[in-house]
Amino acid sequence: MAPKTKKPEEVVIPEENIIDYALDELMGDRFGRYAKYIIQERALPDVRDGLKPVQRRILYTMNEIQLFHDKAYKKSARVVGEVIGKYHPHGDTSIYEALVRMSQYWKLNVPLSDMHGNNGSIDGDSAAAMRYTEVRLSKTAELLLRDLKKNSVQWAPNFDDSETEPTVLPAYFPNILVNGSTGIAAGYATNIPPHNFNEILDATIRLIERPHSSLDKISKIIKGPDFPTGGVVMGKEGILEALATGRGRVVIQSKTHIEDGNIIITEIPYEIVKQDLVKKIGEAIEDNPQMEIKDIRDETDRNGLRIVIELNKDANVEIARKWLLKNTPLQVGYNYNNVVIVDKRPQLLGMIDILKAYINHLGEVFLRKTKFDLVKAEKRLEIVKGLVKAVSILDQVIEIIRKSTNRSDAIEKLISKLKFSEVQAIAIVDLRLYRLSSTDVHKLTAEAKELENTIKHYKDIISDKLVLDQELIELLTVIRKDYGVERRTEVIDEIENIEIDFKETIVKKDYKIWISKDGYIKSLDQKYIAQNKLTQESFARKPHDMWISTVEVSSLDNLILVCSDGTYYLLPAYKISESKWKDIGMHINKIAPFSGENHILAVFVVKYFENAKQEILIASKKGMIKRVPVENLETKTFNRAFKIINLGADDEVVSASLVTSQTEYVVMLTKTGFTVKYDINEIPSSSPSSKGVKSTVSKNEDVVAGRVFDKNDELFIITERGGIKRIKQTLIPVMSRPKRGVRSFPVSVSKPDFASYAFNVKNGEKIAILDSSDVVTTLDLKQFKSQSLESKIISIDESGVQFAALKRTFIIDNGDIPPSPQEKDDSTVMLTANISSMMVNGKNIDEIKTEELMLDLDDLLD
Repeated sequence: MAPKTKKPEEVVIPEENIIDYALDELMGDRFGRYAKYIIQERALPDVRDGLKPVQRRILYTMNEIQLFHDKAYKKSARVVGEVIGKYHPHGDTSIYEALVRMSQYWKLNVPLSDMHGNNGSIDGDSAAAMRYTEVRLSKTAELLLRDLKKNSVQWAPNFDDSETEPTVLPAYFPNILVNGSTGIAAGYATNIPPHNFNEILDATIRLIERPHSSLDKISKIIKGPDFPTGGVVMGKEGILEALATGRGRVVIQSKTHIEDGNIIITEIPYEIVKQDLVKKIGEAIEDNPQMEIKDIRDETDRNGLRIVIELNKDANVEIARKWLLKNTPLQVGYNYNNVVIVDKRPQLLGMIDILKAYINHLGEVFLRKTKFDLVKAEKRLEIVKGLVKAVSILDQVIEIIRKSTNRSDAIEKLISKLKFSEVQAIAIVDLRLYRLSSTDVHKLTAEAKELENTIKHYKDIISDKLVLDQELIELLTVIRKDYGVERRTEVIDEIENIEIDFKETIVKKDYKIWISKDGYIKSLDQKYIAQNKLTQESFARKPHDMWISTVEVSSLDNLILVCSDGTYYLLPAYKISESKWKDIGMHINKIAPFSGENHILAVFVVKYFENAKQEILIASKKGMIKRVPVENLETKTFNRAFKIINLGADDEVVSASLVTSQTEYVVMLTKTGFTVKYDINEIPSSSPSSKGVKSTVSKNEDVVAGRVFDKNDELFIITERGGIKRIKQTLIPVMSRPKRGVRSFPVSVSKPDFASYAFNVKNGEKIAILDSSDVVTTLDLKQFKSQSLESKIISIDESGVQFAALKRTFIIDNGDIPPSPQEKDDSTVMLTANISSMMVNGKNIDEIKTEELMLDLDDLLD
């Protein structure tokens, strides 16, 4: 039997130990503390030394273990371990990444750590693990740490009070501006670009000499940011705004030159990963074959960065360069955001305010260091004077020391009997006898005199600000001479205009393009077709798909593809990649999404949208019809479909045709064979988002086509069971909208057939029919004569029609303007005014039986 377990005793918490908080207050308080911590102690740099806490602790740790620039390297893991254990109890990864970044010459103008081993690359490669790399301080970093032991800055206990650490480094150059900084905190972010070492020190010296110098004077010294990766900075206005307010925008451009007709890149924008840049340029080239850019090669080696963009002979080098600048990271914007920690608070500062804050810090550091040196010099002078005095009464000193019992006794007797100070007595007792020679006495006298001058100078520095300022100027002048770096980035006042007419980027080529109903597009060079004498009969196609249109275009043209779902695609010809002869072509999905249930009805070629005064007639299955101006179909993007008609439920587009100046009528055909003809001006012109107007009377009868007709067009009907009929459109009376119309073919009760497609045709045109057996048949209209309205359908294919298309190219002519709306002419009025004299198929209307006419007179008389 298992032993019984005792129930845990209930813990009772006294009410006085329970703190009652509202959740919003508690969360606000805790987040406020967290935000304050990451602002002050993690993400933002201090204006005085330009360092974040982790960077400061890394440098201080290396200074403590004496990893100076002229000493041997030590493992990076050793440094990281020291930092974690003593000052920064956070993850080793973040500390090592900070250490690595301070060694990367493409990130910092003046690297602060010198790393031996793989410290990453401009290609975005990660550094080797810290157990492999070795590190030490750079020579310039030692300027940040100089005089740290002279009580030049304030100190604070570390996280467990076992050590002390500096709250800021002395920083004998304005690191915040020389190396810049980036960081994101809670509610704050900083983005300070690096600047030229020489220019920043010159501006600092200028402000020390003349504290009231204007921004105009400073801007003549600081020309702008100076990035370690070089490049070209453009936009003087943005630089001046940033100098004044701390916020501004400039443009960074790669440095390029032309070599043997190719574009050579030797410098890239700051913080752009070279490998990603090359990849994005390659993708841009692949997606835009019209640019005539052959290839891109990265030829970077130990001699420097070099990226070669190889162009075709026909390419315009300057246009290609501008296009690359516009469409790739070869040119990027850079936004200043000079947020720094000032007196433990984040502030947005302009250039002069940052420099003045640094000068105040440098002055305070120099004063503290000078006071430290003064105390040391005064102590040394006291000792030297004691030694000189001891030499003058040497016999008495020796006698007292010889009679003393020990060191302490000797010190006390020298103080009491010969009136030496304690410091002097200690120095005398510890002095070696050989130092009492006459030579050393002269040296001591000279040293005392020198110390007196030094002490006087120190006191002048402390008491007179002009002397202090002069010392700072001399200090910075020497540092500039010894550590100065020449400017790498070129600064240009105006931002280059890289806006180009896109047509200029395209090298004109002539193509023949085939478009299928399911969205396949096949493009072939006209020269290639002519040289190889290729014919369409050898074309491959997807099962149950067929080529509905063949157009001859140049690479400067655009294609409008109207689809059954009421949308259209605008595709520049240059975006259609060339295909191989036996391929089925490129699917439109490569450019824009295309539904599998959707199909393309018509294709229109547009050379220019300016002055494209023609319109496209759209007809839907539910009888809606509209005209859409071509100029309203221009789009800025090509990666999606746009609406051309606002369709209702269960509706779809059945036809799309081009309205030209020759267009006179619109003919509608319903599924049951009723045909109605309207004057083109009966159909209003509207925007792509409109629904259109009703064209037929019956709500339950679907429309199979709505086509434009000129006076020479005829109506060609295809039925679902493979029947055809050709009718002169003059036999169809003109009506006012909406009407049901006249029957265009008789209906067989025993073997019913329904209209499937209708086209406006001219003699000599061809129509392609895809039947249910996946066979494409081409019909030449010369084989079929025109028939009367009452004549029967001619059966040519009993297998049924799956799809049909008129092989016609719609070219948008910029000079072609459709007729303006006008009043109906006499021929239209005749339908209602003189019906008794109306002739149908050569017979008087009185001679035709009602069932033969199949004309709704009520509709006609309305």
